[in-house]
Amino acid sequence: MLPLNKLTACSADPAQISIVAMPIEPNPREPLIIPYGIARVTAENLRHVPQVEIDIHARAPLRLGDGPYRRNLVAEEADGAPADNGVSVGAARLDVLRRLHLRDCDVFDKYLRRWIDLYFDYVAAHASEFREELTALGHALDVDFDPLLWGMAAPRPLPRAHIRGVNNDFVAVDVALWDGTKIVALVFAGGDKVQHAQSFAGQAQLLTVDPPTGTTGPDIIAAQLGEVVSGYWRGLAVPPDPFGPAPFRVRPAAVPSF
Repeated sequence: MLPLNKLTACSADPAQISIVAMPIEPNPREPLIIPYGIARVTAENLRHVPQVEIDIHARAPLRLGDGPYRRNLVAEEADGAPADNGVSVGAARLDVLRRLHLRDCDVFDKYLRRWIDLYFDYVAAHASEFREELTALGHALDVDFDPLLWGMAAPRPLPRAHIRGVNNDFVAVDVALWDGTKIVALVFAGGDKVQHAQSFAGQAQLLTVDPPTGTTGPDIIAAQLGEVVSGYWRGLAVPPDPFGPAPFRVRPAAVPSF
């Protein structure tokens, strides 16, 4: 039996989550490529679809703040953000990132869109739960910034992602995340992706989960992903910043605005 990569996935309903470990056989000479935001990936359209390249040797998670995001789409979503003076700078940035990720979902895929909403609700709720710890991190740097800005340190979920299969083709999953050592791939139970996802190659871990409903709360994200998303800011000095040309600037006057 293959050893199970370390991943905590606790749930009130043990039958809700099925975990399958995949063999770790990365090609060290090539970057790990994960296309996303599209229904199908072929050799013909691969160079034209959104994708992330991951240096597996860095052993660092792909975070919300890492991007890369297309600047024109960021500008469009930022311009369309609701004018609410009561929204903090961190909440505003997370809202833009939420809408950017919803763009990568099929407009008719209610389960995936609901899951993305729940993910960002969880990211904000988790930062708010540990507000004192995150505020103290800012004080240690002699700055004072919104704790919700740490939400940009959360792992980046790639909707409609594609993972290379054993025949060197790409296999579709509902969501993929890179936790620093492996791909964590989610597929919703009952869909046709479940069977195809068994043919992953490389380093990947498959989670088959129940699709969210209208009554599902953000706690389901912690139940499904466990340590992958718990305390996502720990180990960082400052959160990554996708809205500026450089890593997050801690001086309040230098914080980039939309």
